Amino acid sequence: NFKQMKNNKFLSFALLLLAILLNAQTSGNRFFYELTFKPKQKVDSLQKVVAILDVADKKSIYRDYLTVSQDSVLKIEVEKMQKAGVFKDLSKTLQMPKFAYKISKEYPSMKVTFTERMLNNVFGYTEEPKFNWTITNDKQKIGEYEAQKATTEFGGRKWTAWFTEAIPFPDGPYKFSGLPGLIVKIEDSEKNYSWVLTANKKL
Repeated sequence: NFKQMKNNKFLSFALLLLAILLNAQTSGNRFFYELTFKPKQKVDSLQKVVAILDVADKKSIYRDYLTVSQDSVLKIEVEKMQKAGVFKDLSKTLQMPKFAYKISKEYPSMKVTFTERMLNNVFGYTEEPKFNWTITNDKQKIGEYEAQKATTEFGGRKWTAWFTEAIPFPDGPYKFSGLPGLIVKIEDSEKNYSWVLTANKKL
């Protein structure tokens, strides 16, 4: 009925505003990574997506850049709806990100909070992953940064990372952390997943 439809529209509108507020970041540093991955095992085709790591004083947030880049579009549409007093279904104007989860790390404990939204529900868990890094003397220039090599095992995979002390954050993409500088490149031995830092900016 009409009343139920009106309530559903209000709920969708409220969830949209909440999503915008949750994605807001007031200050800090944003690091852009190109994530290359195989969507399925035994499949040769690779997919690429831009992921971001936002680093602030007390935590970092890792997510698909698409979820953040649409914020400005959403804000403009929400303002139009507020002025016009008319609800508009924005579902057709939104693109689905390659991954819908968000990973937050608390500083300095590096405790991880993994959250994922499914329809109107949010699922998540917390953990404190332990990375036993082996830092080697190997050095390489990754992009514009002099980086040093480190290896570890995590999630049943062997990982090789390159970090730079020029960016003094012991953080990295996904759940990775614990090196004396930002991870600028990391990939597993089978090259199913690879992150490479491509850009950064102040927020």
